[in-house]
Amino acid sequence: MTLPNSTVAQQQQSAQQTSSTNEMSARVFENLQWRSIGPSNMGGRVADVEGVPGNANIVYVATASGGLLKTTNGGLRWTPVFERQGTISIGDIALEPGNPDVIWVGTGESAVRNSVSFGDGVYKSTDGGKTWQQLGLRDTRHISRIVINPRNPDIAYVGALGHIYGTNEERGVFMTTDGGRTWTKTLYVDNQHGVADLDIDPNNPNILYATMWKFERTPWTHRSGSEQGGVFKSVDGGRTWKKLTNGLPKLMGRIGVRVAPSNSQTVYVIAESKEGTMFRSDDGGETFRQTSKQTNIVSRGFYYTQLRVDPQNENRVYAVASTLFVSIDGGRNFRPISPRTHIDYHAFWIDPKDPRRMWQGEDGGIAVSYDTGETWEYVNNFPMGQFYQIYADNRQPFYNVMGGLQDNGTWTGPSRTREPAGILNDDWRMISFG
Repeated sequence: MTLPNSTVAQQQQSAQQTSSTNEMSARVFENLQWRSIGPSNMGGRVADVEGVPGNANIVYVATASGGLLKTTNGGLRWTPVFERQGTISIGDIALEPGNPDVIWVGTGESAVRNSVSFGDGVYKSTDGGKTWQQLGLRDTRHISRIVINPRNPDIAYVGALGHIYGTNEERGVFMTTDGGRTWTKTLYVDNQHGVADLDIDPNNPNILYATMWKFERTPWTHRSGSEQGGVFKSVDGGRTWKKLTNGLPKLMGRIGVRVAPSNSQTVYVIAESKEGTMFRSDDGGETFRQTSKQTNIVSRGFYYTQLRVDPQNENRVYAVASTLFVSIDGGRNFRPISPRTHIDYHAFWIDPKDPRRMWQGEDGGIAVSYDTGETWEYVNNFPMGQFYQIYADNRQPFYNVMGGLQDNGTWTGPSRTREPAGILNDDWRMISFG
């Protein structure tokens, strides 16, 4: 970033008039204009990815601290559509079934590492992200999931994790029946438990599943799990809830839950637990049985612990963890299917109309697969690296900018260049990893 000549003159004049203080007038910054200097060859941490069933062109990507991006040409070009709201940290997004111009955004990242940013509630757009309305729930801090009734889009549910460094009341499951104008809290344990995951039965939207999680973070460590948390089910559209216990561990940390779209009686639970990691029910959650003890599918419970089920095959299950795992035998055995991509997965979307097409998001950006996850293509053509700190040197005539990124190393590049094409990715280089 450089200062325009007019701005420098203003600064000098202001400094003469206020020589007794080092504070710069706000007028100094009025003429400053932002410009991208890169690098744009990495994605940074992604919180969620949502596509449109049967439409390969429209995809939304929610980032940990960079707002929301949208493509209308399958990832060739991305446009930021969530830059001027109260926060740019996103936990989850949801698209109205059948109308991808209606977008719900739950703010506050839910992958609750110590550098996580909090949000300020729920936002909604009805014009594809051009304009936004804040819908309340400002004190939920971290929203893990939003689900929409597939038969009535005015009915939606928000799973709120709450304050991770302390207690607060605005956590649990919240329900709206009027498109977000008003909210009712329908599932609540106490001021220390929040929602880690939430799912709705696509074949019967009166049935929902939620997982409650007790989590408290300190600057250098965290405490996870309780016997009061667990898996809950509603059969009346989210108005009342019953805890499911038969076959599940008493003590669990973070929990993920999914209904198999091809068979609503099949429900999977992935859990941070010493008694197993994957559990399956074939009677709508009345009873569960342990199917796997593989610890690598829940390697860092607070950071991942998610799962997805193939929309057309109830026995094909994906575990979202340090990498992406798949089971083709109903959750018994898992193998990694994304060894050449970045680690630490947080987002995964499968096209319900064509399960071969899937998008994933992790600490290194996003990738797309068209063959059920066997091969992946990175689509990291947007500058969304998450910098922890930046620094500029004194090189002349163009100073260098350098900074450390979350899980993407330390990079350095020029502030300007004499080349007609401007600053390119080739002008940037990694100087250390971490």
